[in-house]
Amino acid sequence: MLTRRMCIVVGKPFLFAGKTHQRRKEMNKERRPQRWSKVSSRVTPSSQSAFDDFDANTKKGMMMKGGDGKKGLEGKTRVDNTFTDEGKKKKKKKNEEEEEDPKWRKWLGVPSKKCVETLPIICAHCNQKLHAKDIPYGYNERRYDDDDDDDLWKTTMKTKFTQLSRDLETNEFLLRSSKRPQFVNARRSRACTRLREREGKSLTEANAIIGRGKMFVLSREHAWTLVGKRLIEEGDGDKTNFLSENGVYLDIGSGEGEVASKLGEYFGTVVATETSPSMVKRCAESHEDWTVLETGTIDNVWEKFKEQNIREEEERTSRKSEAAKRKVRRLLEEEEAKETETLRRRKFDCIGMFNVLDRCDRPFTMLSHVRNLLKPNAGLFVLAVVLPFRPFVELDDGARRAPVERLDVATPTSAWEYGVRDLYENVLKPSGFHIEAIARVPYICEGDHLAGAYVLDDCIFVLKRV
Repeated sequence: MLTRRMCIVVGKPFLFAGKTHQRRKEMNKERRPQRWSKVSSRVTPSSQSAFDDFDANTKKGMMMKGGDGKKGLEGKTRVDNTFTDEGKKKKKKKNEEEEEDPKWRKWLGVPSKKCVETLPIICAHCNQKLHAKDIPYGYNERRYDDDDDDDLWKTTMKTKFTQLSRDLETNEFLLRSSKRPQFVNARRSRACTRLREREGKSLTEANAIIGRGKMFVLSREHAWTLVGKRLIEEGDGDKTNFLSENGVYLDIGSGEGEVASKLGEYFGTVVATETSPSMVKRCAESHEDWTVLETGTIDNVWEKFKEQNIREEEERTSRKSEAAKRKVRRLLEEEEAKETETLRRRKFDCIGMFNVLDRCDRPFTMLSHVRNLLKPNAGLFVLAVVLPFRPFVELDDGARRAPVERLDVATPTSAWEYGVRDLYENVLKPSGFHIEAIARVPYICEGDHLAGAYVLDDCIFVLKRV
């Protein structure tokens, strides 16, 4: 039981504090402005008096309690949904979509399901940071409106352009480096730098030795849309079966063969060329049924193909399957049965050259050889070129120089649409090719510890001999 003394000592301060708290609450209530709706914009006393002065007819466009958020007084006041339940949900959803994976997932190499949409992607051309949704697959038709001479080209783009899109296989490749622990990516990057600085290796050779820097251009779905479906539409089932047994596909500058494998599966025999010894070794190990040639020229590629297969048969060093050996023997027997040397030189059913033209020392000469090796009428030439066009030749020691033959293509700062037009009108058309299809895809290189992936803008031409 409290005594009077204890009430004075203990009770009065509590009584005083209670009254002070109540008084402050009343003062805050008086100062709090009146709200007409759940908005961030508040109604001031002056605007409140304006509401009182207007009659019902003039209040029609104003922001009333429970209103729909249209223009308020003098057309300047708008409802801001930031603090409403719906606005908070939208903001939370947007933040979740734009939020990258936490650091521990990157360290362990365990990306989340939504990681592909928030993956940091770097444009290797301008170092701009992108996301997967920013990768373009279409083109801007309005860029051709400035010049009247582009009307014919605009019609060509409308009829020949094939719209592709980012599919599951593309997403899987984008996440390839993210599925490795971050310290592994960092260690590989440092090893590549040491090989280039201390041993003078080129970037291609260093990547092949370490096993990094995988490339991606077309998915299997893309290859089917551009090539596989075309083979079926232009012929019948017998032709498709014939190509899968007797057809020959040549890939120029195949690297490790990941891109070539998407088109090579439609043909019975695959011949791949590459200048890097380490890349040749990796490609041969990954695709034992292929004939992989270490060469920088293609004018005599068929002779080299015959010599290598005959030598492997004699030395019994071939790693091809029995089915692949049987197909090669049939091709060689057919060539020997022909009467003249000119007829014996095999014409390829399809030739692929992915992102090699801007690294050629003599690109016009290369295109001339491709045309001579391609079957007339039925042969397909699938060409991928990075745009904007920035050509250089990479030497064995990693140094770079300008090519001997220069191509008249739009400057490096021009848009993709201008580069496509100039590439065909000034290079491919004079070289004796006509367009079957055009597509736009990203040229993706797997990432490292700094970025999830690196991309460039690619143009895909599907061509035939004139």
